[in-house]
Amino acid sequence: MSRLRAEGLTLGYDADPIIRDLDVTVLDGKVTAIVGANACGKSTLLRGLARLLRSREGNVLLDGKAMADLSTLQVAKVLGLLPQSPLAPDGITVADLVSRGRYPHQGWFRTWNDRDHDAVARALDATGTADLVDRPLRALSGGQRQRVWIAMALAQDTDLLLLDEPTTYLDINHQVELLRLLRDLNGRSGKTIVAVLHDINLASRYCDHIIAMSGGAIVAEGPPGEVITAELIAKVFGLACVIVPDPVAGTPIIVPAA
Repeated sequence: MSRLRAEGLTLGYDADPIIRDLDVTVLDGKVTAIVGANACGKSTLLRGLARLLRSREGNVLLDGKAMADLSTLQVAKVLGLLPQSPLAPDGITVADLVSRGRYPHQGWFRTWNDRDHDAVARALDATGTADLVDRPLRALSGGQRQRVWIAMALAQDTDLLLLDEPTTYLDINHQVELLRLLRDLNGRSGKTIVAVLHDINLASRYCDHIIAMSGGAIVAEGPPGEVITAELIAKVFGLACVIVPDPVAGTPIIVPAA
């Protein structure tokens, strides 16, 4: 049984739901990408799975229990989240921000131990931000800030990690580095990762499973080689294209038609 799944999920922000009666299962131990055109419901679904957005109908189940019935601490020990536009207190340093990822694992007195120190050090090293620890978050570039936020999510050291557009503000080199990092985390620890991504070619290369959305519904899901087709891209994005194999990985690459 999947550790994270949704049944009959209906989500929205006003009178009209964006997602209606949706069932989805997150594959344990896999890297999953949620893809689709703007305003199709990708981030809404991720927010619902993370309990940032309360469901109007249906349930999100974590380890077989309705997430709505679990405490914030119970959820935070198992599920880490990087939202699309995270907020931090004014003047906070990189070290302080990344250290906050350890809060779910500490007691009432916030006792710091070697495990906390090691988790923060690994997260900083993995994201290439160790040299930024003494700098205020506001003094960093957009790409640096994004990597620091990802370091905080990694420091939380959860079995499940949800990332909403984690490659935002990153140049192509850092996008690839981040996706390689997620791939490596999954390979070494079996961490289950779900990310909303815009670049279909990168999602195809670095993810095991693709969930394609359109109009608040899942229109296709499965391995990249089965899901990424010219027909799907035309349906979801309205783009005429041809699909060619990646010369290195063999995964599908989208090439816009002439």
